[in-house]
Amino acid sequence: MVHPLPNPLVAETDAERFAQRRSAIDLIATTRARTIRAALFGSYLFRVNPLGPEDAETRAQWRVVLREQGEAVARAASLVQGSDPLQAVPGWVCDWIGQHGAAHPRSVAAFVEMRDLTHAVVIAAEGDDVRQMRDALAEHLRVGRGGFFEKVTAFCDGLWADLDATRHQELEHAAAAGQAITKTLGRLEQIGKHVRLVSLNASVEAARVGDAGRGLGVIAVEFKTLAEEIQMLATTARRDIAAMTGNSADLGPSPRR
Repeated sequence: MVHPLPNPLVAETDAERFAQRRSAIDLIATTRARTIRAALFGSYLFRVNPLGPEDAETRAQWRVVLREQGEAVARAASLVQGSDPLQAVPGWVCDWIGQHGAAHPRSVAAFVEMRDLTHAVVIAAEGDDVRQMRDALAEHLRVGRGGFFEKVTAFCDGLWADLDATRHQELEHAAAAGQAITKTLGRLEQIGKHVRLVSLNASVEAARVGDAGRGLGVIAVEFKTLAEEIQMLATTARRDIAAMTGNSADLGPSPRR
């Protein structure tokens, strides 16, 4: 499904809007790494180090890292449901992701489940409860290895496909608008040439009649200035259209992850 773009009156370029959506997808995609890190540091806190026990400060640092992973996974679970608890992702981007999530409820459920399982690992680590940590890690690893990472990848691939379709639509609209403007500019340039010709004829006529044509000569000069201004505006507009077309093309293919 191709979702509508935000209000075009908003002062954002296509490249900026694309970057905002891409950053949001990246936040969701990192859930794979965040989940692995949560399991890793949970294991550090649970298993006995054969080289000797770590000091309290090291274990405290591991808990901090573990909490960070839990917060990141929870944020991703919120994003796939259409909201950002940090309110850093624009609302219209959250809506776009939420619409995709609504169409893939099983994927959203997987994110929510992993959020809860990661939170369980964090809680167990905070309390240094060995049995609770063992059970939490076992369930976390079971779900992670049971297809969760593939679900994250599939969800992000779906967002990329949607984004690619939206960008294709944007380019088609931009091309159609550019063609219409170019046609108008062509007509404007024809008017400019006609005005320049009228100015030239007026100048010739003013010179022929002498002092009696002085006023006509002034008008001829004004017409010449107007014709030059029309030409300059048309040239500038064509350059701006070319620049915008170049910017759209520079977006390049979506960097799939």
